[in-house]
Amino acid sequence: MHTFNLRLMILNNLHQIAYKNRTFIFLLLFTLPGSFLWSQEKPDSTRQKPFVRGGVYDKPFVTNLFGRTAIGGYTEMLWKLEREEGITEAATFEARRFNIFLFSTISDRLRFFTELEFEHGTEEIALEFAALDFEIHPSLVFRGGVILSPLGKFNLTHDSPLNELTDRPLVSTQIIPTALSEIGMGVYGAFYPSLNSRLSYEMYAVNGLHEGILDNTEGTRISEGKGNLEEDNNSFPSIVSRIAYSPFSEFEIGASVHTGPFNQYNVEDVAIDEKRIVTIAALDWEFTTRDVDFLGEYAYASIDIPAPLLGLFAERQQGIYAQLNFRFGRQWISLLPSSYVTASLRYDNVDFDADMKGDATQRLSLGFNFRPSSDAVFKLDYHYDWMRDRLNILTRGMGLNFGLASYF
Repeated sequence: MHTFNLRLMILNNLHQIAYKNRTFIFLLLFTLPGSFLWSQEKPDSTRQKPFVRGGVYDKPFVTNLFGRTAIGGYTEMLWKLEREEGITEAATFEARRFNIFLFSTISDRLRFFTELEFEHGTEEIALEFAALDFEIHPSLVFRGGVILSPLGKFNLTHDSPLNELTDRPLVSTQIIPTALSEIGMGVYGAFYPSLNSRLSYEMYAVNGLHEGILDNTEGTRISEGKGNLEEDNNSFPSIVSRIAYSPFSEFEIGASVHTGPFNQYNVEDVAIDEKRIVTIAALDWEFTTRDVDFLGEYAYASIDIPAPLLGLFAERQQGIYAQLNFRFGRQWISLLPSSYVTASLRYDNVDFDADMKGDATQRLSLGFNFRPSSDAVFKLDYHYDWMRDRLNILTRGMGLNFGLASYF
């Protein structure tokens, strides 16, 4: 208990430091000494490693690009069964996602990438990514547009064909509201401290989250506060950044933060409320070999709550997932020499109120996949859930998914 309280205190202090010094940190990256930037040489052993494995520039149609402009995408559909306390909540086919990618090399230093998402058929159509990159140097690339915020790693690598289980991790959808697309500008780049190591960073000023975090029927829900693509509701940018270190090509660890005001606290320079800050800090890791992956993500959120709502809405939330993948069965099918099978096990835990018992969900997922090629997958997975409400009353649920996903 003492260790948990100490961790909450440390993370809360980091939240205050990150917010108060956001401008200094942001400007620091723009003012790195030019001689240092231009002296960086990318070692041969890391030339082929993508900036983010599975990220926007690590798509099949981009890596196989021959012309100036390319089009691609991915599709996902499934049949799902969901039951809660013995009652069937859903048994249906679902056209979950159909995403279109467009990529263009404008010049040697200018690139444009966009992603348009059709979710649940045409129930939701969203511009998920649309950004222009200007490469000053591999260690300093300017990016502007609609970006995928570098908050945790899963938000950057959430494509359905890339992931082994059908449902996304709970922490990466509830604490980190994947897919988190925001409009803004900033920089990213990579340095190579040694022959086999790499240090990468991303930092952007964005519109940030909005009052939907509290203005909903579920309590404090960060996922309800995304969607400020049109304009900033408080005319004050948020800062989001991630730094990742890879000592060798098979392992990477990253730390990230997103901080800024979420409420409308002034109208035409007239204060109508206190400035309320939401800060999300995350730690992610990934260890990958030919046959085994171990990956996961931890996130902690601190939300400023108005005094009348204290006790009713959570001020602190946290969650974690850890996943183990094991690949086998290569060349079992002679007609499909690139095929293999993956077994996956994942543990999810999300606490929607870190200051009380209850209002939490745990999940255990087991899946088996068949990939006829690395870009297409047939998924079969099962998950069992333990859900507690704010009164700490336990409800059990389960889900069964059979689906397919593929890049094209």
